Amino acid sequence: MGALLLVLACSSAFAAPATPEEMSKAEKLDAKQALFQKARMRARMLAQLADKEDDLRSLCSGVKACLDIQYDFCTEDDLKPWPKVKYDAEYCEPFHEVTKRGFPADMKQPMAPEIYARLGRQYRAIYENKGTLPLGESVISYLFDNMPFTADLINAYLDSDYSLEYTSPNRRYFSGSNGRSLSGEFYWALQDSAGQKLGMRNLFFGYGHAKVLRWSLHGTAIAYLDMEEISKTELSYKLTAIVFPANSVLNSIMQMKVFKSVVNDKIDNIVDDVKKAAGKYFGGDKRPLLQNAALKSQKNVQYVIDFENVVNGAPWKLGDFEKLQKERDEQKAMPAPIKIEEPRMVK
Repeated sequence: MGALLLVLACSSAFAAPATPEEMSKAEKLDAKQALFQKARMRARMLAQLADKEDDLRSLCSGVKACLDIQYDFCTEDDLKPWPKVKYDAEYCEPFHEVTKRGFPADMKQPMAPEIYARLGRQYRAIYENKGTLPLGESVISYLFDNMPFTADLINAYLDSDYSLEYTSPNRRYFSGSNGRSLSGEFYWALQDSAGQKLGMRNLFFGYGHAKVLRWSLHGTAIAYLDMEEISKTELSYKLTAIVFPANSVLNSIMQMKVFKSVVNDKIDNIVDDVKKAAGKYFGGDKRPLLQNAALKSQKNVQYVIDFENVVNGAPWKLGDFEKLQKERDEQKAMPAPIKIEEPRMVK
């Protein structure tokens, strides 16, 4: 009954709360409908978070504490801060960073509930890795724009077992593996930062699987990948990954210096593989392009031609791949012109 009074009090800031006896049948019905609607919205959001009550609490309490946003579906219990969390500037920094990049806490956009629920969790570990790559902006944009070909290209030069596959028609969801100890499923949440630097300011959210030392770990992470072109043949990168351990024990492990060192080594290994493959390619070794079975497929032959055009100076922006494929498909669909020749007179 107290919940009903609260609903009515909020509906009129200047009116004294009505007693149950004073409430009309219409008012009682409206109050019940409001509570029912809130419960339904909460149930829908909970289902989206895989029925994890703790994640719903993390979402509601974190967004409220750090962004001062309170969703209609959050109950008083959902808004309770986690007792071990200090909601200070350091803790709230990822909330502000994600929104500043152009991914607001709007629960209607894809994966927003999952991302902000993770940001509001009690435990997190942050990893940073930075360096350079021997690739220019157009080249890296092409490789990101055609991930399966990128994996095939690295495998051709290194005899490795990388895999990258899009898992949605809009190419924002993809899965990948280094063929050894890392694999995962990812959502490409942002391909720029607040509409700036397309392909060079990226935000990813993913479910990962990793073997680190004697541990086999599964979990979720949010990652920023920022790149800057130094020259036409080199760019700098910085990868910041925020990982969310499921409990205090895992959190302690993932905070260890030796653990972070091993994780960084694994990232370095992938970067080194890219450098090795690029070094061979730009060093003039084109044999893998001609001999590798995967690259000799009909589609990859065209991709090799496109890639070499970009390497030789043709511009490329993220999204050009789909545009080019659409143009080619339309050209294939066009019927060939019918030529009618006049019959020759026989003398």
